Amino acid sequence: MASLLPATPQSTCEFRFYEELGEFLAPERRKRSFTHAFDGTPSVKDRIESLGVPHTEVDLILVDGEPVPFSHKLTGGERVAVYPMFERFELGESNRLRPTPLREPRFVLDVHLGRLASYLRLLGFDTLYRNDYHDDELLRISRAQHRILLTRDTGLLKRAAVTHGAFLHATDPRRQLREVLDRFQLDARIAPFTRCARCNGKVDLLVDAPDEHDPDRQPPEERDPSPGERERRDPGPGEPERRDPGHAPPERDPGSPPEIRDPGKPKPPKHGLASSAVPPRVLAGYGGSLSRCRDCGQIYWPGSHLTRLRQRLAEVGVSI
Repeated sequence: MASLLPATPQSTCEFRFYEELGEFLAPERRKRSFTHAFDGTPSVKDRIESLGVPHTEVDLILVDGEPVPFSHKLTGGERVAVYPMFERFELGESNRLRPTPLREPRFVLDVHLGRLASYLRLLGFDTLYRNDYHDDELLRISRAQHRILLTRDTGLLKRAAVTHGAFLHATDPRRQLREVLDRFQLDARIAPFTRCARCNGKVDLLVDAPDEHDPDRQPPEERDPSPGERERRDPGPGEPERRDPGHAPPERDPGSPPEIRDPGKPKPPKHGLASSAVPPRVLAGYGGSLSRCRDCGQIYWPGSHLTRLRQRLAEVGVSI
């Protein structure tokens, strides 16, 4: 039996979304004002996200010309204007909705952004990525490590736990890179080839040192021992064998400070260059330009791929 009680009339307000925020809307609602109906007194954040726009993409909300927070309640009859990041007008910091930018921009990327992760690492940005991250893990990393979450999943960015995040409009990885650099104003922070594209570890210039296992290595020149050295090399009866102090290995690799390493990862080999690690032609041509990741031991050199990489990045305005 149908209820005899009259239906509660819905309230309405007028919404207008500006610039790239229109891409989240149905085509008929882009670049124009439209009426939106709702029940009760919801927050303006609730209504904005119900229309498809993640809160991470909104930098300013004006209700009847006045800036309001996400928690502002709508009662009906209001005109709501919603603006994205980098709108070209003066905006006091007290009116902005986005949290304070991170002092050192660091990122964690959704599982579909592997190529972008490599590009960001090549430019020197601390970027976490795995192709098996699940949503809750991404949110936990973003909050616990104060990382900006990059994704093309609008549902993920609507989660209340996200404080620093960004939706990527482009689908091409190089265009995505340009988007990230522009949005977070990172061009001045680019430090090419200081991070490993494979594991995100720090990369250092590798000083060429002979490999003690190389059969072609020239033996050291013979020399007379200094006073007292023979006694150090030839201990007396019953004394433990002692190594020549002049040839004792360092306690740690000077290029790999222990605080940088993940204790769970195996240490890379010491810094002699084994012929199995680097082809002889590379040693001959780039011996003074080799670098190595502190964490995974990956060795890099400026081969022919570098020219192609520079050309591809130059097409989106990135110079390395």
